[in-house]
Amino acid sequence: MRIFLKKCLAVFLAVITVFSISAVALANYDFTPEKQNDDEVVATMYLCACVYVFPVSGHTWIYVENNSDRTLRVGLYDLPSGQGVSIGSFSFSVADGWGLYYNVEAFRENNKDREDITWSIPEELTAGELQTLTDELVDYYNSWGFIRNCSFFAFNMWNAVTGDSYFSLLIPAITLLMVMIGGAKRGALDMYFPDPSQVYRQSGSGSEAKLVPLNRTDIY
Repeated sequence: MRIFLKKCLAVFLAVITVFSISAVALANYDFTPEKQNDDEVVATMYLCACVYVFPVSGHTWIYVENNSDRTLRVGLYDLPSGQGVSIGSFSFSVADGWGLYYNVEAFRENNKDREDITWSIPEELTAGELQTLTDELVDYYNSWGFIRNCSFFAFNMWNAVTGDSYFSLLIPAITLLMVMIGGAKRGALDMYFPDPSQVYRQSGSGSEAKLVPLNRTDIY
């Protein structure tokens, strides 16, 4: 009987020891998700401008290229590794309505015939800066106007991330000149050519913001 009790006590002590070690290990284990390094360079953003008819007709937009090995969130858009997304503000030139669009320029401006009229400035983005851009895109007052035009949008996004101080003017030729003075290179941007299913209009802003697939006939 004594031998049996000793064996039971030994088993009991062994179980207590195992649970104690496990409890200590669990107490020291960090269950929080792995934190993203805000200083990690994950993307390149471009400030882009062109003039179609000097000096009154042109366009300004931003383009973001994913240089990481994972999918990134850019505004409301999930950007796969190795791809890019263009984002710009449009009025009557896109029939789905005035406001922000994703990847329209990637169709319209990714064109050898337009290389000589397109200028762009690159800027590497850290994860923290990309988050700033995303917040600005989601909260942007999603409408187009003669003051809140395409250059107003692109400059505001660029300034929010880089700390630069570009300001919007109504004349596209002056907008292009500002970008050129800022160090832009002509024909240097080779944008990812998206599938039609990757073209969206941003509807609303803030908590109401969402992406709406674009009418395919309005892309080109």
